[in-house]
Amino acid sequence: MPTLLLPVPSSLTPSSPLEQDIVAHLEDQDVVTLDALINQMPQYSWSQIFQAVDTLARCGTISLRRHGFGYTLVSIPHG
Repeated sequence: MPTLLLPVPSSLTPSSPLEQDIVAHLEDQDVVTLDALINQMPQYSWSQIFQAVDTLARCGTISLRRHGFGYTLVSIPHG
């Protein structure tokens, strides 16, 4: 029986270069704090990164968790 591969809904696919960079960072590190991500991506402002993280979290690509005064980003596997 052939395997049917369904396309990933566009809402789950990072659309901007920044969103793609964030997902790539999470593929390398699995878990990263928002502060560490901001430090690793100096070409973007804090607000640009937070907006992209918010978008990715709302569409289910990543999980954003608050720990005390900081935030942790976790990749959500889709497979």
